Amino acid sequence: MSFDNVCKLLSEKYPDRFASWVLDTPQVSVEVLKTELSIEPIRADSVTLLRLEGQILHLEF
Repeated sequence: MSFDNVCKLLSEKYPDRFASWVLDTPQVSVEVLKTELSIEPIRADSVTLLRLEGQILHLEF
C-alpha cells in the first residue's frame, strides 16, 4: 500500500517525532537501528527498529 512507503520514510527521517506520535508520549532520544530482512519468509516490506530510552519500538511496513 502507498502509506507503507510514507511511514517508512517518516520513521527513518524523523524517528523521534514518529515514535512520539505512535506511543502518544514525548520521545527525545531515539536511534534508528538498521535491519535487514532475511530472504524467506518475508512478511513485511520493511522492518524498522527505533531504540528509545530503555525499550525498542518494532515497526513493520
